[in-house]
Amino acid sequence: MVLTVRSSQDARTLVQAIREELRNIDPDIPLANVRTLDAVVADSIAPRRLSVVLLSAFSGIALLLASVGMYGVISFLVVQRTHEIGVRMALGAQRSDVLRMVIGHASKLFLIAAAIGLPLAFVTNSALRTLLYQVSPFDISIFLVVTVVLASVGLLASYLPAVRATRGDPLIALTHNT
Repeated sequence: MVLTVRSSQDARTLVQAIREELRNIDPDIPLANVRTLDAVVADSIAPRRLSVVLLSAFSGIALLLASVGMYGVISFLVVQRTHEIGVRMALGAQRSDVLRMVIGHASKLFLIAAAIGLPLAFVTNSALRTLLYQVSPFDISIFLVVTVVLASVGLLASYLPAVRATRGDPLIALTHNT
């Protein structure tokens, strides 16, 4: 037999009172598995919750790896342009113009990647519907956060080596082996 009790009070405080009342009615009634509705719901969705927690952890790791990889590639591309930056600086280019050029190039790369990646993410996201509980598979805030994080990493990856290259002596940059 399953007995459910509805009350406006906190369910955890009522458990002992309900046990006593049932023992007063019939002391031979075995009382087992007394739980709140929240506990029943939590137990029923525990496997899904575990899947979502693991998926979230793997997603965080994937974002970290993507950020590190993107930082490495973009900073490598900027370092490869050290000779070009040295030539521009030796010919009289302003530091701000060179920085704008390098960051603009990285921004174009990121916009192309976002234009390809975001639609693919929306399309493949429908496969995750069965794992999500009370979360929309098209949660715009998640897409926005990931896009902003990756854009920030990309801009930082282009800015730091470009600043290093423009602050140095153009003659040293000109002799830099690529």
